[in-house]
Amino acid sequence: MSTNANAGNLGSIPADDPEYYYSVLNLPKTASEQEVRERYRQLSIVFHPDKQVDEARKEAATRQFLEVQKAYEVLSDPITRAAYDILGLEGIELVHSGDFERVAGDKFEEELRRRQRELDRLRVEQAVYPKGTVTVGIDASSIFDDEYEEEDGSPVSSWQNFWLALNDVRKNQFAVRHRVQTEIKKGTTVVLTSRVSYGSGPGKRPVVSPTLFGTVRHQYSPRLNFQATTSLLNVTGVALKGVYTADDYVVACQSEVHPVMLLQPFTYRRGETILLPPLTVAIFRRLFPNSPTQGSLEVSLNPSGPAISIGVTSSAFHDTSLESTLDDEPPYVEPSVRAPSSSGLALYSSDWQIGFDLAGISSGLSGRYGITLLELGVHLQTVLRLGLTGLTWLVGGEWRGPNAAVGANVSVNPDSVVLRLDASYHGQALSLPIILSHEHNEALGFWTAVLPCTALGLFYYFDLRPRRRKERIEYLREAYRQLHEEKSDLLRQWQETVYLLQDTASRHMRAEEACDGLIILDARYGPSERDEGTEGLDVDVTVPVQALVNSSQLYIPGKRSKAGIPGFYDPVTGVPKTLRVRYKFRGRMHYAEIPDYMPVVLPLKDHLVE
Repeated sequence: MSTNANAGNLGSIPADDPEYYYSVLNLPKTASEQEVRERYRQLSIVFHPDKQVDEARKEAATRQFLEVQKAYEVLSDPITRAAYDILGLEGIELVHSGDFERVAGDKFEEELRRRQRELDRLRVEQAVYPKGTVTVGIDASSIFDDEYEEEDGSPVSSWQNFWLALNDVRKNQFAVRHRVQTEIKKGTTVVLTSRVSYGSGPGKRPVVSPTLFGTVRHQYSPRLNFQATTSLLNVTGVALKGVYTADDYVVACQSEVHPVMLLQPFTYRRGETILLPPLTVAIFRRLFPNSPTQGSLEVSLNPSGPAISIGVTSSAFHDTSLESTLDDEPPYVEPSVRAPSSSGLALYSSDWQIGFDLAGISSGLSGRYGITLLELGVHLQTVLRLGLTGLTWLVGGEWRGPNAAVGANVSVNPDSVVLRLDASYHGQALSLPIILSHEHNEALGFWTAVLPCTALGLFYYFDLRPRRRKERIEYLREAYRQLHEEKSDLLRQWQETVYLLQDTASRHMRAEEACDGLIILDARYGPSERDEGTEGLDVDVTVPVQALVNSSQLYIPGKRSKAGIPGFYDPVTGVPKTLRVRYKFRGRMHYAEIPDYMPVVLPLKDHLVE
């Protein structure tokens, strides 16, 4: 096979040509792996930069050498080459962004093209960010509020009342909202929002109300941004908003300017009221240096009167797989890649907010508390507000996946009970606000909230939890396979380390036996949560732990993983670990389980086995 120096010519064909890399190596698409290796070896010798003395030729050789090397990387890997043959350069990009190792050969092209369609869809979304919402309002208050009578005034039966009420359920609102946005230049984004609503006007005549708003957003700097919004269908004002973000506080200012206000200097007459633009200024500030607690103050001046709002918010992250530490220092943090917990409830965040509004008849106290179950993608919240018009409360929840979301909430207001159902898929949302009553009905709101909560509990118990357990077992079994098949070097190094510690451990054990001191009978380092998937993932660290014993005492500092101790290793990444030790001290049996990030102090009276 002769060498063709022109094979690596960068100007031969365009780089996006589906056979570009074959042209670099001057090979047909049917070339075998052996032919690819042989041609790469020949061309890499021809174009190696170290063979050139002249700087200009050395630079050209470097370019050619890198192209030959890239072509070999693509064509020598079977998966990358197959993707390149099907989709060209885009196929290479897809292979590098996903895992195709487990895709069967006959399904490879189908999966590759599916991911291509997904990538094309994401590119379109990233270009225009389309978002759509369809809102269908339903008034079902006749079922719970109305009582029907016969012609003679006597009440109808329960079934008749239900069917008559069901026939009176009607649609009271229909609206379609769509939004697109795109970046016209760096830091500047244009947003178009259209909305068409259909409802009943005077005399129950249908009324269609179209609106179209345009918004321009500009990021002046990493700290300062500005936006302006106006209607594009009729002459209205321009809403202006600016936000300044500092390290510990945020300041936002919002106002609206109407054309009438701009004409006042020319049309003003004595005695007329001067119209001033509404103004809202809000300040958000962290209250404590090492705490996420944030305070807010918002002051509004508008034609309906001034308003003041004061609030405090905070949030916290919780990991129930980690126990509390012995002091105030933060615990050791596990890697970001974690195995699923059996329950799906190990990781969650909580947030709360309390506030006070002073705004005339709308004044009141409010509070909110929410929990987000991070592994399940479920958010639950409750809201309570006590105002001059009465008590309002809301209970709701939402499940959110990568491309879809489903949520529901029940709100009991002074004059209504409303059930709201929401669903979205790839940015397109459907909202169903259902009026259950036009009265303040606590019992109706309570039972309306209980039923979906019960359904959510059953769904978790019979579907989500078994699914999480299955995912966890699959994760652990894959970790076991990798440990024994792909990480054999790690196991060999561990065995060699244990062998080197054997003499030290034996010497320490003999010394402890002579004084009836601390003798390590068995020590295992492995996953904290025990189930069928963790079998075989414990590391026998009896010898390394015994080697650490000194004068009948053992101390291992906390706040870090024990996997770095000689004779230890991490058997499965992303799973909280525990050191389990069975030992004798003064001839009595002891047992301890110490989480990975906790210090080890042996012996302790609390470890004594009765």
